[in-house]
Amino acid sequence: MKPRIYADFNKLDKDRNAILVCLGTKNDLEEQDLKLVKGLEVTLYQPDDVDEEGNPDCLEVDAVIEYDSTNNFWIGVFEWEEMDYRSSNNKK
Repeated sequence: MKPRIYADFNKLDKDRNAILVCLGTKNDLEEQDLKLVKGLEVTLYQPDDVDEEGNPDCLEVDAVIEYDSTNNFWIGVFEWEEMDYRSSNNKK
């Protein structure tokens, strides 16, 4: 199972990759005793809504970690068309 890491899908670089600098990201990394490294496969998530039963739901997408050496931050590279709600992914 891939590590789940918080990402703010509104915080993007020029190529629409998730910039991983948020406190939620830092907290997830610490809780999982995880370090970001180039090529690491993860699931990025952002709490966003509620499911049909009123439970919290998250947008999520599989991503690969890369380092932007020009701007000195980690990014999650993913395909926007693969993003979906966690509750939808659990039904597949």
